[in-house]
Amino acid sequence: MFSNATIVDLMNLLKDMNTNTTLEAFSLRYGLDEILVGNSKDKKVMNLARYLIDNPKTPGLLSDNLLLEIAEKIISEATSGYFYYEEETNEFRNYPELRRLLLKDGFVIEESKLIRTFETDIDFQTNETLLERLLNKHNLTTAKGHYNQASNAFNRGDWAACNAQLRTYVEELMIKLAEKITGKDFKDKSYQAKIALSKANPPIFYRELNEWKDNRTGYFETFWDRLSPHGSHPGLSDEDDSIFRLHLVQISTLEILKRFDKHYR
Repeated sequence: MFSNATIVDLMNLLKDMNTNTTLEAFSLRYGLDEILVGNSKDKKVMNLARYLIDNPKTPGLLSDNLLLEIAEKIISEATSGYFYYEEETNEFRNYPELRRLLLKDGFVIEESKLIRTFETDIDFQTNETLLERLLNKHNLTTAKGHYNQASNAFNRGDWAACNAQLRTYVEELMIKLAEKITGKDFKDKSYQAKIALSKANPPIFYRELNEWKDNRTGYFETFWDRLSPHGSHPGLSDEDDSIFRLHLVQISTLEILKRFDKHYR
């Protein structure tokens, strides 16, 4: 539901908004008096962060998820005043990445409320963990580096850099997978690498599902076109376009890696 980075920023925000006395009241309210402990506020909230990361499905007071309930309370209180949240820029004053981290997790802030952007079972953090595990398993180090750079660029609001790294990540991934499957060199031949993936046996792209049609209208053909609407230049972008690309790339390349892992490990 929430990435570790999101949880840590939320806990730091909780620390900033509270004294030791009000943190104690918070811990009693949520039955966390044995968790939210330490000789400083920093220690207390980091202990709580570890607990929430390790126990993401703990029931809350009013819902079936304590983590979400606490996140909603923190966001509501922080965005209700000017001291912690700047409404004009939609940024948390001391945690400029937090709003974009929440967006990656599938949440936006509207009228001091945490709202899901979509009601699905898609879990960005779970998918990202699996994606990185498969990249590591198959020694796709360069591709992983580009993906991580894209994610970091999104966190800091650098849309053009994020989009460029996503495109480079996908290109590198396709080339390396094609080389692993065929034993041929596809350096600087990304389109030929994609064709090779469609012709592999078992294939990585399924022609019967219109994923590759040899006329640039199949899913993975148009997927690539969506990542490069301005040719080799990444082009201008905004937050909405960038988060769309990030989710699209994550879901699509995770499926590719799962197929490769199943048939070619």
